[in-house]
Parts: sequence; C-alpha cells; structure tokens
Amino acid sequence: MRILIAEYAVATGLGGTYEIEGRAMLSTIAGSFVRCGHRVVYPTSGPVVDAGVPLRLEHGDLEGFLSSIDADAGLVVAPDPLAPDLIEAVESRMVNLGSGREAAQLCADKLGCTLALKRAGVPVADIVESPECECSVYVVKPRYGCGSEGVIISSYPNAPEGCIATRYVEGVHLSVSFIRGRDRFLPLTINRQLIEMRGSRFVYAGSQVPYRSPRADEIWDVAKRAADALGLKGYAGIDLVVGDLPRVVDVNARLTTSIVGCARVVRWELADLILRASFGGLPERVEVDGEITFRLDEL
Repeated sequence: MRILIAEYAVATGLGGTYEIEGRAMLSTIAGSFVRCGHRVVYPTSGPVVDAGVPLRLEHGDLEGFLSSIDADAGLVVAPDPLAPDLIEAVESRMVNLGSGREAAQLCADKLGCTLALKRAGVPVADIVESPECECSVYVVKPRYGCGSEGVIISSYPNAPEGCIATRYVEGVHLSVSFIRGRDRFLPLTINRQLIEMRGSRFVYAGSQVPYRSPRADEIWDVAKRAADALGLKGYAGIDLVVGDLPRVVDVNARLTTSIVGCARVVRWELADLILRASFGGLPERVEVDGEITFRLDEL
C-alpha cells in the first residue's frame, strides 16, 4: 500500500520542540510502515527522516496538498486545533488510519472533551466554573491547545479569555498509549511523564516507557471508557493523573511522542496494528518487553 504520513511540524517548518517531536514521531512510524512492506510518502518543508519518500510542500499549504495527493491510506499528526480540517482533507482522498474529524474536533476542545467524559462517567480533573470554588490550587490551560503548552499552576480559578481552569489533582502523571479498532481496544503501554516545573508552568520533558503501575487494570479501564466515549480510532494517547482515581486530564486523538519508546518495547510492528485497527484483525494483546526512558532534549 502507498501510505501518506502528514506530520505538521515537518511539513510546515514549525520549528522548535514541535519539529523535534514531529521528526521523532514521523521517523518512528514511517520506519514501521516500511518494515511492513509499504511505500511511505510524507510532505516536508525541508527536513527528511530515514524512512519513506519526502515530498516538498510548496507555500506551506498542507490542507491543499492533502486534498490533491493520491494514496491508499493516510495518517495525520498535527496540533489538535488544526487536525480536524487536515483529517477531513485526507478522508476525501483515502482511508484515514486515525481518529475521524468529529472525534479529533471534540478532543481539541479541552472544555467540551472534559464535559463529554464526565457525562460518560469517566473520572476527570473537574472544570472550575465558579470563582468561589474552595480549592487552593488550580490548573489553568488554553481551551484549544497542544500538549503542555500554556499550562500553568495558579492560586486563582479565574481563567483568562480562551482558557479553562480545573482543580489541581495530586498524583502520578502518566499517559497511556493504545490502539482502538472497530471492535477492540488494544492496550500498548502505560508511560510515566517526565514533567518539569518552570516557574508556574508545566513542561513535558520526556517519558519512561513503560511504567509498571500496580494500578494498571484500573488505569486501562478508565482509558478504554474514555476512548469508547470519544470514538477514537487507531493509535491515540490519554494523559492521566493517578491519585484517588485515575483522572483524565488530556486526550490526544493522534500519535503522541511516547510512540518513540513504545515502538522499542512493543513486540509487534505498530504500523501493522494501526492498519489492523482500520481493516480488522487486531490481536487481543501484545507483548511488551524492556523499558526505555527518553528526554526531548536527547531526541
């Protein structure tokens, strides 16, 4: 099959840590598809990775590029607020190997996503809607953001325009990597997030993959319920804080940076699993062997 992988930072020259993470994710998944015998193409503003064929993106018009290219299947990896339109462009031309436009749009809206999960009975970090809330610590973050960008700790629940405030949850910062198909949820790894505080800001610095938690069954139950409630498809990741309960704090309806470690410890080609999520035949489980810790400044 001819597989298109559209990673936004590499395609548009976004720069900074976005490009570092983007190149790492692109290299990881492109290599997996190539090892499975598929032909991979990817748009780029200049950077190349060690698998697949680069296609020069002119004028930075990624959506237009996706609306005109031919491939059998495609995968979009983009900042959450930008992903829905890019996914729609892919779906107009080929099989989309990731979550659909509606699921991506819901996950991009941190307020809407949190409320949808709460309605489904999934534990979340509760939205603070009143300045009279009796909490002493809050997390303030952009309603439409990506990763830990713009996330701060605050003593006040008043969120500025375009942001939301949630209760601060004490616990271990984890993420889960999984693949969801039409009729099966396949756990991959639980990961410990390396979080650094820079002043009042949260900064994601890397991951330990996997993290062997004694509460794994509880964590996977919450993750599956969240994935089902949001209609995720293919490879996705969910961030949780595990304290009194595993509470969902963010949902990524796409590849996450943890795939860099996941690909090294999961004894199955991730590309094959992603294809099986769309076309059928996902296994009940996969073997996980070994452990890797990586930092963004080392990628």
